[in-house]
Amino acid sequence: MGSQRTLRPGRTALLLAGLLVALWQRCAASCPEKDLEDREEEANIVLTGTVDEIINMDPVHNTYSCKVRVWRYLKGKSTVNREILLDGGNKVMIGGFGNPGICDNRVATGDTRIFFLNPAPESMGPEHKNELMLNSSLMRITLRNLEDVEHCVE
Repeated sequence: MGSQRTLRPGRTALLLAGLLVALWQRCAASCPEKDLEDREEEANIVLTGTVDEIINMDPVHNTYSCKVRVWRYLKGKSTVNREILLDGGNKVMIGGFGNPGICDNRVATGDTRIFFLNPAPESMGPEHKNELMLNSSLMRITLRNLEDVEHCVE
């Protein structure tokens, strides 16, 4: 009769670790991120801000919009007109959170990030008329990230 082979605990752990690494690499490859220069080039507006409120949740598409307090415009301040500004001129409405085509796009109230944005296209309808839309992944606020984005904008 055939012999049975058993794996020792060390080999089992090694095999499991290898599978996890392969799975992680496959998941990371399923959401490729463009170079920072390309992301900045495609965005009409780049700003830093803090999420004040999460609203307009769409349970069908799992997307939502956020009211964001703007701290600093890195690009495109002149594109943001009075109709887009909210609450005395220091907040904007940003949509596109939860979009499966954008890798890192989930936020919670109080999160401060670098946002790459474009005005919402007219095809989205009148309910999005004065909304800005994410055009690529969010970036965490770090000195290095701010310097990198500022360098691209220049």
